[in-house]
Amino acid sequence: MAPTSEKFKKAVIPLEGVHCASCVARIEKGLNAMPGVARVSVNLPSKTAFLAYDPAQIGQEAISRKIEDLGYKALAFTESAGAAENTALRELEREKGLMLKRFLIGLVLTAFLLTESSPYTMMAAAAAAWWFAGKHFHRGFLRALKARSADMNSLVSLSTSVTFFYGVLITMVPGFAGPHQHAQWHDVAMLITFINLGRWLEARSKSKAGEAVSRLFKIAPKFARRLKDGKEETVPVTDILPGDVILLRSGEQVPVDGRVTGGASSVDESLLTGESVPADKTEGSRVYAGTINKTGALEFTAEGVGEETVLMKIIKAVEEAQAEKSAVQHLVDKISAYFVPVVFFVAAGAATLWLIYEDPVSAVPRAVGIFAAVLAVACPCAMGLAVPMAVAVGFGRAASAGILIRNADVLERVSGVDVIIFDKTGTVTEGRLQLEGLHPHNAGEKEFLRLLVSAEQSSEHPFAEAVRRRAAAAGVTPLPVSGFEAVPGKGARARYDGGEISAGSLKWFDELGVAVPDKARAEIKASPDSMLLLALDNDFKGYARLADTIRPEAVELVRQLEALGVEPVLASGDRQAVVAAAAAAIGIKTFHAEVFPEDKLRLVMHYKALGKRTAMVGDGFNDAPALSEADIGMAMRSGTDVAVQASDITLMHNDLLSVITAVRISKSIRRVIKQNLAWAFAYNIVLIPLAAGAFYPAWGILIPPSAAGAAMALSSVSVVMNSLRLKRMKI
Repeated sequence: MAPTSEKFKKAVIPLEGVHCASCVARIEKGLNAMPGVARVSVNLPSKTAFLAYDPAQIGQEAISRKIEDLGYKALAFTESAGAAENTALRELEREKGLMLKRFLIGLVLTAFLLTESSPYTMMAAAAAAWWFAGKHFHRGFLRALKARSADMNSLVSLSTSVTFFYGVLITMVPGFAGPHQHAQWHDVAMLITFINLGRWLEARSKSKAGEAVSRLFKIAPKFARRLKDGKEETVPVTDILPGDVILLRSGEQVPVDGRVTGGASSVDESLLTGESVPADKTEGSRVYAGTINKTGALEFTAEGVGEETVLMKIIKAVEEAQAEKSAVQHLVDKISAYFVPVVFFVAAGAATLWLIYEDPVSAVPRAVGIFAAVLAVACPCAMGLAVPMAVAVGFGRAASAGILIRNADVLERVSGVDVIIFDKTGTVTEGRLQLEGLHPHNAGEKEFLRLLVSAEQSSEHPFAEAVRRRAAAAGVTPLPVSGFEAVPGKGARARYDGGEISAGSLKWFDELGVAVPDKARAEIKASPDSMLLLALDNDFKGYARLADTIRPEAVELVRQLEALGVEPVLASGDRQAVVAAAAAAIGIKTFHAEVFPEDKLRLVMHYKALGKRTAMVGDGFNDAPALSEADIGMAMRSGTDVAVQASDITLMHNDLLSVITAVRISKSIRRVIKQNLAWAFAYNIVLIPLAAGAFYPAWGILIPPSAAGAAMALSSVSVVMNSLRLKRMKI
């Protein structure tokens, strides 16, 4: 979300008092105007601000003070997604309790006001309803007035206050509005009661919207069993440091991310990946915080702790993604900024027209009712919630299925994808390569393997992992190297006292001028397997043959994509024969072999130049440029961090059908956004004129302020409830 410069820090700020799009716009505008603040995005459903700022220019106190000057309160100022989530959840629970209490107060007073009593008793009951059940609206109005703006609180406070004080006037001055006019005390109480009911239902629904993310946070383990100085001790997870040895028994939660050093077990990772089948864990396997050890005992070394665990990164990524705004949301925010002032003028104009053209005896009470009804029925909340509520629920639903959508703009692009380009190794294939054969040239097999593992020991490529496994099984240790260089899409170099080792593709060796014997060249070109060539000081030392397995779901993926009218394309740095065999195995007609990272980038640009919306699916460091350039970049979580960071969507488990699931979820979110916006705009377009009395001359239809308040509550709740349908969406 924030600029990439290292001088900027990120802050997550849960807020109090944020209720509508006007509040969001006010905070974003106010904070963006401060020197040192690079970017601000406020998420309305979670009432949380995400901030990028330069600590050399501005501090936390100044930012918090500015938020208070704008009429709101910063409940926390933290870089921790977990701490912010906890604070936001507490505030949401507090708001739910407060709204329920004020709704019940209003309900009791409304019931009393529907009975017959003395005018002054009724006025006192209405005053209690106006203040005790509605004081949060009046305080919000005063805050907005202080900030020279207006929001939903302004509309509710004005409509109830005008109705109440007009009732006070005609009660204290009998005959002011004619002998047959009485104060409509029940309208005051009912209006406040209905809107409080809507606020309570909205708060309850918002808490459900964040369940997918809050569940991740709530179930995060709090304690761990650490092995220190040969003794086992139970300590808080916050005390765990990288390098600590952790013990894990059957049925326990993994407290931090780490790598298994002893034992064997199966671990339920459905929390992170959505995959119901437990993953087998042996020495060298990765384990992740929050997952559950099912069977055996494990011993592992802590690597990712605190905010660096995958679990906390998911929470932070989803929360930041929910706060990011699409082009549609920016448009809605602009409209909402003018909405409240426009509604106020419509209400005042309608009341004035009734005063001019209505019978003088009934003009004043009718004008007051019209003014209050227009203010009460207008609902900026429905418009403000239409997009962020659907995004909050949908992104949470996607996260629970192991799919991280990184920004809301993806929703605009994903529905029209024409081409999806797939990397081969580690994406279409399992990426779990095996060294099927070693073919040394003028070297012994053990010497060849030692040189090969020395070149690949620091590489993240799947080829390197296969080499390291083979060397470990053979008891071959790498040479001490003094330097390493990964050449994306080509190979790797390592330097040691005896010279420079190069390991990579035939095409790269030709570029380097390494002389490959004709016999070896012919064997390499003819083989359908992947090949890893080795040279010492540009002297050819042989090649290794690696085999990979096509993912079992790849054929079904291609079938479903073609059924959707999407063209699948395969691209790989591997040789023509290898890529052709993989493409044929899964039914892809268009493929590109021996493509370097810059070639993948050009391939994406080629399809985009043809006017086709292009997605890229990859997992490696060499895929990052193409993932960034594509209209939509999707990275497998098993891939490198660079690939994941360059992508728009991260697939948390190694199931290629997640690509289809990601597309379906994105389309569903976009569809719900359109429904929400259609409802919110249609609601205001129809009901504001109705409340203003536009239909009264022809059909005698006019709605009282109390009914207008009920309609306002219904509008917000309906948008929220429609968004919550995404939680039950089948994927």
